[in-house]
Amino acid sequence: MLIKQFYNLVDSEIASLVDKYRDDENIKIHKENRTEQRKSYAFLIWFLEFYGQKPLYKNYITDGNKDYSCDIIFSNTDSQNQTIFYVVQSKWVKLTENKELDSIDSDEFGKALNDFSLILSGSKKNTENEKFNKKYQELIEHLEKNGKVKFIFFTLATFNNSIEDAVSSFNKNFAPNVSLEVIDINRIRRDYIEFRFKQLQTNNPLEYNYNPEEAIIELPIERFDGSRDGTPSSDKKSYLSKRDFLEFEGREKAYIFLLKPKTIYDLFEKYRFNLFFKNVRNPIHESNYNKKIVETLIKKPRSFWYFNNGLTAITEVIPEVGLHAKKVTLNGLQIINGAQTVYSVYQAYSKANERDRTIMDTDARITLRLIRSSDEDFNLEITRFTNSQNPLYDRDFVANHEIQQRLQNESFNTSVWYEKRRDEFRMKEHNIENLKVQIVPNHIMTLAYVAFHMQNPINAIAKQDYFFISRKEDSEGLYDDIFNANTKYDNMLSSFYMWELLIRTYGKEGEDDQNSIVVSSSTLAIFMPALALSNVVLSKYLKIKYPNKGKELNINLYIRRAFEEKDDEKHKLFLKVILYSIEKIFSKIKMEDEEKSKNNFKKLMTSLSFYQTIKDEIDEHGFAIEDIENKDIDQKEETIQQFENIEKEIDKES
Repeated sequence: MLIKQFYNLVDSEIASLVDKYRDDENIKIHKENRTEQRKSYAFLIWFLEFYGQKPLYKNYITDGNKDYSCDIIFSNTDSQNQTIFYVVQSKWVKLTENKELDSIDSDEFGKALNDFSLILSGSKKNTENEKFNKKYQELIEHLEKNGKVKFIFFTLATFNNSIEDAVSSFNKNFAPNVSLEVIDINRIRRDYIEFRFKQLQTNNPLEYNYNPEEAIIELPIERFDGSRDGTPSSDKKSYLSKRDFLEFEGREKAYIFLLKPKTIYDLFEKYRFNLFFKNVRNPIHESNYNKKIVETLIKKPRSFWYFNNGLTAITEVIPEVGLHAKKVTLNGLQIINGAQTVYSVYQAYSKANERDRTIMDTDARITLRLIRSSDEDFNLEITRFTNSQNPLYDRDFVANHEIQQRLQNESFNTSVWYEKRRDEFRMKEHNIENLKVQIVPNHIMTLAYVAFHMQNPINAIAKQDYFFISRKEDSEGLYDDIFNANTKYDNMLSSFYMWELLIRTYGKEGEDDQNSIVVSSSTLAIFMPALALSNVVLSKYLKIKYPNKGKELNINLYIRRAFEEKDDEKHKLFLKVILYSIEKIFSKIKMEDEEKSKNNFKKLMTSLSFYQTIKDEIDEHGFAIEDIENKDIDQKEETIQQFENIEKEIDKES
């Protein structure tokens, strides 16, 4: 989703808020023709509603007549019962047609920082805005009690790198209890996609984030003492106390404990989605599976343990657990299996009254398998195998890798989004089709990228199963070669555009959906080398056509612009290049001797050197520019027939 497209989406929501709150005094003071002033105020409402402060927004907004210090001051009590103040300065910007969105103005940002510093100094004078004065006094008293304060500069402008030093300096000077965060339109877009289209909770800037990986966590564990069934503790058979947890001494120390719903609730209340950083499945807001967990906990708490598989978690340090221990102290915690269970228990417990919570904690138990591990490779293995009860693929286990996240974030600035985890975008629920955004799984992107950009059609044909496996896991793994610092989403996107054009032109019915490629292996053996060769041919053609461009010519940029601008003439050129590439390959494999043709076809599928020979011939000898321009792209039936003939020959032989 392009920045302008996202801006228009948010701006339309802000306009709806202007209409919704048209009777609000702070909107009414601006005449109807003063749209920008009305939208600036509605932008504050949008900020609070989007990040979860909808019910009391009027109490939070201090923006008003004759005050320019800040727009919002409010306090929240976090999961540890600590009060944290938030001070927000917002900047709505107007996007004019045929103009790029403005970046944050350095001088304007500097003034905001000066205001923030003045507020922190306690020397800010009272204004005529009584609401501001009241909240400001509360803020000063909070600071005097050594309280935490977070300043937020929130804007629809893009980030300006020149303010980076100022942000760092502010955070350094006022640490540790005071921090500053800049939220620009790119960050808002990322949060919007995560929350609306993935149904995932992002790290909310209006909540204090605790890191469970670095925290010392005291975990209450449940022990049998005879009280649950009415038997006096002194009469309980002593051997039962040895059956309420299990200790395993293997490669790493591990325990199996029982937890109350309250323990799960408290963990999530404090650490939120940071508990699942290493989990290949983050919980979604709503699903039938979640609803069943919630329903069981509420209506059948005594059955919960029997129906639920429990949790698997890892920790770097795990202590010895004594026979009578009722809590353990952990050095960090990550839940790598059971995210849906945790989130569902939290939902159920949050909505329950005190009576129902007591029943849950009396009758329901959740199994926790706790494993000591400080080895990242071992962590991944545990994650892989503990999630094997449901179908998972290799790409799921790298979905949380930084490079996968980077590629996805880069894709959000285009109309083609990179899906790093299966079904992570909830398209139907939120009409994502209306945004004219195309979702492409990363394995399809990778397929095209390996053939077109990396020039290795053989790996694209025969080694797709190794795309998301590292060499540490398997000596044939290709993940490290494909995904590294040199991997750019722009290059993946141009590769995908050419791949999609190829299969939509020459694929059979049912083969033109990039989300479910069902191209036969024999056709794939032609498609992949043709896709790879089209890169070589197109580069050569453009150099002949535009000899003065030299090194300035960027073929990936050339392709992307052609597709993004819907340039029909360039599309025709690409089709001609693809057709030329296909015919070139056919000319090298098709011989009068049928047996030689079959052998050549096998070489094309298995030998990179065979493809390299074709590529080298074009590099060395080239072609006449007319060879490309005179191609008749409307006459593709002969080429398709050649595909079918090859498939028949291969099918007969097999």
